[in-house]
Amino acid sequence: MFKNIYVYPISNPSKSIGQNPYVKNLIASLEESGFNITNKNRVTKYGVLDIIFNTKKNDIYYFNWIENIPEKRFGYFQCAIFTIILFYLKFRNKQIIWMIHNKISHNKKRLLCKIFLNYLLINNVDILLTHSREGVIYGNTLSKKKKEIYFMHHPIEDNIKYIECNSEKSIDILIWGSIYEYKGIDTFLEYLKSKSILEKYKIHIVGKIATEELKDKLFQYSSDNIVINDVFIEENMLVKLYQESKVVLFTYAGYSTLSSGALMDTLSYGSICVGPNIGAFRDLGNDKLIYTYNDFDDLIFVLDNLPNKLINIDSFISKNKWENFSDYLVKIIKMNDLNSRK
Repeated sequence: MFKNIYVYPISNPSKSIGQNPYVKNLIASLEESGFNITNKNRVTKYGVLDIIFNTKKNDIYYFNWIENIPEKRFGYFQCAIFTIILFYLKFRNKQIIWMIHNKISHNKKRLLCKIFLNYLLINNVDILLTHSREGVIYGNTLSKKKKEIYFMHHPIEDNIKYIECNSEKSIDILIWGSIYEYKGIDTFLEYLKSKSILEKYKIHIVGKIATEELKDKLFQYSSDNIVINDVFIEENMLVKLYQESKVVLFTYAGYSTLSSGALMDTLSYGSICVGPNIGAFRDLGNDKLIYTYNDFDDLIFVLDNLPNKLINIDSFISKNKWENFSDYLVKIIKMNDLNSRK
């Protein structure tokens, strides 16, 4: 049953502001379950054309973040080529998997093309996956007929052992990760200023800021209490920040968000997390693993009334490790194979 699988895209980490480890962890997890990842050492250099060079030796095609294709160079052309490739793979009886990470994408550029791609994928791939229950609802709104969309939490690692539980908490709020407009950090700071509580919390904002315009917006709030570091975050630096922070805050403002790798990374260290009541944040909030808010007024109440520890985190981590993700995927693929033969 173990087959050759092609994973798209594989980004060059040196050129990625986010340095997202998701694909690397996905590949390692799939390999542990016996899959042969045929392109694991090949960075995607030619956009969707890279898929064409890998159509003979693969049984399965696993797609991530296809909704971002229209933003790329020659985005409309790549969108058209991908449509042709998708139907070619179907004609060749290749098994196609798509992980629905976002509703559309965080950038509204070329929105109609993105909606078209999502509609195309949802109605034509063999296996649909998502890391959010909201992703299931979203997928069904675009599906021409009822089809199975498999929900599984974003896989998580066990990093609690790296945290010193009794360390002093000198930071009230930590906001970390690559910093984009859709994360709403500048909007949050503007809100604090409008309520005259800008200096109420000791806030550390750490991560590479995507644009000069956003950098200018954020640094106007810089002070002794609001520390902004425009840097790529090394793992040892992040662990130290987790230890020193009372809470890690996610201020995502985008309607497109379904799941967050940064959220799961933070949770893996046992940090107290607060995020908007959307997507995977809502799922984890309902499971009493993080705390959620509906608007900034609500957020201030949540921040001022937080307990000092998480519950159920050890059990959640043991159930949602990367190896469990690939085991579940193997079962789905086998089931899909059986159904296709009927």
